[in-house]
Amino acid sequence: MRIVHSLDELLELPREPAVNGYGAREALRLEIPRLTSDVSSRAQDSLNSLQERCGSMAAAGVMLVMLIGGVFNLFQRNTTIFTLRALSELAVVVVIAFCFGALAKMIALSVTRWQFARRCREQHDLLSRLLERSAAH
Repeated sequence: MRIVHSLDELLELPREPAVNGYGAREALRLEIPRLTSDVSSRAQDSLNSLQERCGSMAAAGVMLVMLIGGVFNLFQRNTTIFTLRALSELAVVVVIAFCFGALAKMIALSVTRWQFARRCREQHDLLSRLLERSAAH
């Protein structure tokens, strides 16, 4: 678990591979001293909701569509599936489906990384305004 102690650390989070990388991501906990627990909890939940995304659903969806389309096309072009040509085409369909699934996962992870960086900036701005307002009172 990555613990954030200041607003400056919050802005640095998108650059840390363990927090905003393509692999497994660490959960976040905000322990900024001058924030109330409910404000800190909402900001923390907002950021952690993105940490759980891994792109698997996008990969599975694209792979399923590619497999269905490829197999349907295979059955239309070949009278039987047990010929050498049909089996080789099936192998190509499976390889292409996996490649497109991997590409879809990388695209989904890239979008999530961009969203995380944007949400970190939004939370930084919001928390900065709240701290300025509480310091003024």
